[in-house]
Amino acid sequence: MIVAFVLAGCSRPGTRPAPGANRVAAQAPASAPAQRRVVRTAGCATATSPPAMTVDGTEQPANQGYLDGIADRLQPYARAHFAAVYSGLELRSEQDRLRVYRMPSAGFDAWMLRAFAADCVEAVDAPHSQRELQTLGDRVAADMDYWTRHNVPVNFISVKNDGTVVEVGTTDIVRTKREFTVRYGPAAPLGFVYGVQPRPA
Repeated sequence: MIVAFVLAGCSRPGTRPAPGANRVAAQAPASAPAQRRVVRTAGCATATSPPAMTVDGTEQPANQGYLDGIADRLQPYARAHFAAVYSGLELRSEQDRLRVYRMPSAGFDAWMLRAFAADCVEAVDAPHSQRELQTLGDRVAADMDYWTRHNVPVNFISVKNDGTVVEVGTTDIVRTKREFTVRYGPAAPLGFVYGVQPRPA
């Protein structure tokens, strides 16, 4: 059995995801908030959707490099100084902004609003931090021999960058969910999707 462990990173809608990006919607646990509060920097008041550029006949976001630069500034600092609340981010090229997922945090929001006032960055509430989900993902990955011995098909493990779940790809969702609930508890933030092959990073 080959398992791909996909870590949380930044997602770029409309482009090929970067290594570590999470790309498939997961089944969120019942504890996930139905509506998420959004905090936006001052720069979002003037953010516009730029015209697309064409590369070899394929339209590409004109703001890709600009948004990548913001992500490169934000993510390392968030992981270093706000690991208890930071969940991940995604590039929203069509809206000319960066979306950040974090557990509600006045400290994080104050830093973001100050450091990125000239840019459009929005913070959205998340139920879990990247660190918390990564710890659970590491535990599942360490248990792969156990799942192999018990014939539970686990084909990939992915930490979602929106702070919702650790996503598990399997060919038997019902059984895998039942067995995982027994081993990790009913409150563990796990989502299950059908997946035959490991997902490339």
